[in-house]
Amino acid sequence: MVLDNKSIDKIKAFVYAKPRAINEIAQMLNKNWRTADRYVDEIKKRTGHIQTKTFREGSRGALKIAYWNNLEKIYSTDIQEKLFKQIEKGIDKQDFSPIEIFQYVDADKRDGYFEEIKPDKKNKKYNEDYQYNVETLFPLIDNAKEEILIFIGTSSWIHLNYKDRTLFDAILTAAKRGVLIQILTNVNLLDKENLRKVMSINTTLGKEQVMIRHEITPLRAYIIDKTVAKFSEIKVPKSKPGELQKTLGVYYAFYDEDWVEWIRQMFWKKFQLAVPAKSRLDALESLHAYKGLK
Repeated sequence: MVLDNKSIDKIKAFVYAKPRAINEIAQMLNKNWRTADRYVDEIKKRTGHIQTKTFREGSRGALKIAYWNNLEKIYSTDIQEKLFKQIEKGIDKQDFSPIEIFQYVDADKRDGYFEEIKPDKKNKKYNEDYQYNVETLFPLIDNAKEEILIFIGTSSWIHLNYKDRTLFDAILTAAKRGVLIQILTNVNLLDKENLRKVMSINTTLGKEQVMIRHEITPLRAYIIDKTVAKFSEIKVPKSKPGELQKTLGVYYAFYDEDWVEWIRQMFWKKFQLAVPAKSRLDALESLHAYKGLK
């Protein structure tokens, strides 16, 4: 049976009051345990409002509990609180650098590298055809099993390609495998067609496998299956004395379980407050070209 909005609201209200065993939720819904468990996992994946924990896992007396995921305070350390506040203040991608997180992650649970971006023939600061080291992202998307969370500026990223394959192709294939893809992006007039293309995946599959919401964020990141968070940034020189006069693409990967979870929680906090892409697009569609005064 398909999980409907009424059942979602009932489960969320039930769990918000206090932690509940899956069996309690099943009784409340008048469903069997398997259906209730599937519903809870679906809400957990799609909204982030509910989390679960299994006690005595693997034994005959195993007990699975659903509890409310309190996102009011998503940081557990003073460092994470400071970082979160810096990110909250940011609008442009230059407003926050992933190195601020990278420096706190254990060396054996992180990776980072950079590459020079050569200027194009028009002598611009960097080449517009630059592919943002996308070849390292394809394997992560191709191996995703449950979820892909994306912080991005605009949806032009879908055209990045490697060996005649675009990121849109990779996302579509992942969605067909049942991977849930959730995206925070700047939904704007200039990016409408790209957004429609991404949203068309749901029409193709006949279900909502890609969820997009409007949010302006300085972060550019992909979080895959709770296992890795991959960030990127472009460093453009400002022609100051003694400064390296090269444009660099800098890439960071975090594998630390606690830090990846913190980044996921940050995504969920923003996602819950963000405007659904369709609502934002409807507002944009209501704008019309100015034809002057009559």
